[in-house]
Amino acid sequence: MTLLKNEAKLVKRLCARVEAEEEKRKILDLGCGSGKLAIYLSEETGYAVTGVDPSRERIEKAGEESSSVTFEVQPAEETAFADSTFDVVVSLKSWHEMVDPKAALRESMRLLTEGGKIYIIDWVGGIAHTKKYFTMETRAHAKKYFSMECLREMLSEAGFTDIRIELNIEGELMLAEGQK
Repeated sequence: MTLLKNEAKLVKRLCARVEAEEEKRKILDLGCGSGKLAIYLSEETGYAVTGVDPSRERIEKAGEESSSVTFEVQPAEETAFADSTFDVVVSLKSWHEMVDPKAALRESMRLLTEGGKIYIIDWVGGIAHTKKYFTMETRAHAKKYFSMECLREMLSEAGFTDIRIELNIEGELMLAEGQK
């Protein structure tokens, strides 16, 4: 699976952190879209990966790209999975599209096993130079991007600890991490 230049280093860092946690074998990709991150993680780690997205069209497209990942039509805010089903929850450039990101964080906490981790890669709100990447369509999303401080606060409010947030080299994407 091909990664975009601006996301590649953060996705590779995320992947390395997941692999470093040897007991972390079940991964959920929230807002998986066409499945890029889920497929990449499956190919790189060999771990069981499930991707969910509310769009049936995106899930069907993702399913066409990989038979090794399970894809399901489900919203991030309220899934049908049992408590403590996943060791890791990930998301790539979709958190700003969540209908209720705080509810999605609470759902992530419910779904994670004890000691499980969440990794969110998304655009950084309030960074002026990210405008060079925007088309007219994506500019409408810009008001929904989170600042690093806002995302840190939301993770903390949801109960996550050991929160870390770092930027990519260009400074327009962040990788946020928290532990249950």
